[in-house]
Amino acid sequence: MKKINLLIVCLAVVLLLSACGRGQATPELSPEGATPEVPSTEVSMPTNTPVPLPTTTPVPPTPVGDGRIVLYSFRDNGNLEIYVMKADGTEESRLTDNPAADYLPVWSPDGMRIAFTSDRDGNGEIYVMNADGSGVTRLTNDPDEDRYPSWLPDGTRIAFHSNRDGNDEVYVMNADGSGQTNLTNNPARDRSPSWSPDGTRAAFVSDRDDNAEIYVMNTDGSGQTNLTNNPAADTYPSWAPDGARMVLVSNRDGNSEIYVMNADGSGQTNLTNNPADDWMASWSPDGTRIAFVSDRDFLDEIYVMNADGSGVTRLTDNSADDRYPSWSPR
Repeated sequence: MKKINLLIVCLAVVLLLSACGRGQATPELSPEGATPEVPSTEVSMPTNTPVPLPTTTPVPPTPVGDGRIVLYSFRDNGNLEIYVMKADGTEESRLTDNPAADYLPVWSPDGMRIAFTSDRDGNGEIYVMNADGSGVTRLTNDPDEDRYPSWLPDGTRIAFHSNRDGNDEVYVMNADGSGQTNLTNNPARDRSPSWSPDGTRAAFVSDRDDNAEIYVMNTDGSGQTNLTNNPAADTYPSWAPDGARMVLVSNRDGNSEIYVMNADGSGQTNLTNNPADDWMASWSPDGTRIAFVSDRDFLDEIYVMNADGSGVTRLTDNSADDRYPSWSPR
């Protein structure tokens, strides 16, 4: 009987020790015990996956011109200098500081550079600078006048007009100034080029029909066609970002007004309808607004309006003229 009792006690001890061993192993094998380990591996995967994204697909640095308008102003003792400001007219800053005239600025398609005209070398030449005003570089070097630069949408070339052939002609050159080529080749005055957003056509002004009209041509200069056909002067074409429309300036109502028309010249409509002179228009990147110049408050100032002509708002307010707004592409 004692042996049986002893055997029972021994079996109880073995069972107790076995139960204790299973209880100690449970935290490591149970889902709760394993949870800190499994998610740490799984979580590290999602965490590591997005982390490299900024490195492998970096967001480009915000250019100085982001959401801004560049212009030229007479405010520095009558000397023409280039300024930049936010699209709401705030935070104006001067980009050029030269005793010569710097004017007619226009943004590059990537918003990183500005092409402009300057007579700092004795006559009007095309220059380019970074969006913060640094790195000024001369692109043309001709004894005659080179003016009104206009970037092709891909940023590889710049159109401009020059009187180096005895009359104003529209030229195009590579963005570094090389390969300057006459596109219009006409005895009349051809000037103020503006490229379509898809880069296939250029609008320009010509007086070959005895008055200034808006023409369009292909990138190689072929297919030159009159779009406006009006006895008044039509100037300063500027394509809308969608390529379906363009704005222009016309004095058909007795003073300079901003008109909009379809890309084929149809649907010409007065947007400003003001007794003052309204001119030099530039589209916002999304095509919803238009910046322009007006002397409706006595001096030339920069204004902005909706694409249908409503909501006119004054952006600059200076004691000198501000002109030629160019809206940054982004």
